[in-house]
This record gives sequence, C-alpha cells and structure tokens, in this order.
Amino acid sequence: MKFPPLHFGTVVERQKRFKLLVDFDDHLDWAYLPNPGRLRELIYPGAPVWLKPVHSVKRKLTHEAVLGYDSVPVCLYAALANKLFLESLDLLGLGGNVQLLKEVSLGHSRLDFSVGGRLVEVKSVTLVQDGLGLFPDAPTKRGTKHLYDLADKGEGLVVFVVQRCDAEAVTFHGAMDEEFASAMKWAKKKGISFKAVNCIVTKEEIRPWREIPVLFPQD
Repeated sequence: MKFPPLHFGTVVERQKRFKLLVDFDDHLDWAYLPNPGRLRELIYPGAPVWLKPVHSVKRKLTHEAVLGYDSVPVCLYAALANKLFLESLDLLGLGGNVQLLKEVSLGHSRLDFSVGGRLVEVKSVTLVQDGLGLFPDAPTKRGTKHLYDLADKGEGLVVFVVQRCDAEAVTFHGAMDEEFASAMKWAKKKGISFKAVNCIVTKEEIRPWREIPVLFPQD
C-alpha cells in the first residue's frame, strides 16, 4: 500500500485523542490523529511525525498523521489494518477462491469480515516492547465484547496486524486491559483461532511482511 508524499513535523501536543498540534518548522497547525490508542511511545512533545495533506472542504484539519517513529517507522493509521489484512490473506493461509464479506453482523456486534464463512475480527497493533507486540494500547470494551461474541459462537478468527516491522510475536497487554486479556484466553478455550502479521513500513509504503505467532503466557 503506497502512501502519498508525506510532510514532516514535530509533535507539540495531543489534544484529547484525535487532534495533534504539529510544528511544521515554519508554522504550527492542527492535524488529525487516526488512532484512539494511547501511543505514549510515539506521540509526545518533540516526537517526529509524518503527515499527509488533506484536501477537503468538509475537513477542518489540513493534515492527517500517517507515521510515527519508535526505533522503527510505525504506521499510525489504525483503519488501515483491515486493508492490510486483505493483502495478507495468502500469507496467512486464508487465500484462494473463497467468499469474502465485510462488516458481518453477529448478534448486536458487527465484525470485520467473513472469509469462506469464517468470521474474522482484525486488530491494529502499534505497541512493541522487546520484540513483543502488545494489544490493546488502551482499554477496549468493544474489542472485549467482540471476543466474547466469537467465543459464544464457538468459531472464528482474530488477526492482529502489527503496523511495524520489529514484532517477533503478539500477545495480550494484560497490564493495560485485564478484561481483554481474560476474554482472549476464554476465546481460545472456546475454539477461537488467533493469527498475527507484521509489516514493512517506510515513508513510501506499508506492506505485510511475515506471519508471526500469537502467544498466551501462563498466569
């Protein structure tokens, strides 16, 4: 997936969850941050950020954050995870001539995909510590509910898309969201499968790279 030409800036401050004040060297301006995570390792005063210009009369903010940096480039655009998952189907052993549906209802929830009749929920990962991708980066009641919904059905797949290259595995971030960690362990016991893929990220593009394991550390 190619990026448009990106503009470099420096983070001045984050306002609420989705707005950044950015120093573009010759001026300050507000930008949209398309990620609800805490991003403490990526978004802080003085942090580098790469942004794409937004040309729309409907948008008040003129730029949108695309990349941050934490030892390696990291894609900040959480919504890209679904597109990256679709690019990863063969890599994850899910390709072939199968029916693919988007935004599939399950009870009162809406899951990301059905692939060959198998429900799939996709999660974007940006936090990596010592080679281990951690999800979530902020408490997620919605994500927890999705896991319990899948567990109740007794079948399905959760895919973690790590939008950076340095994760060797993925696991739950129990210190951030104990309820999600419990739901993930319960879902596994009920037959839900888990997969993960990491990505090569540059200023020009992001692309799926390797399938990596999902770990369930012992309590």
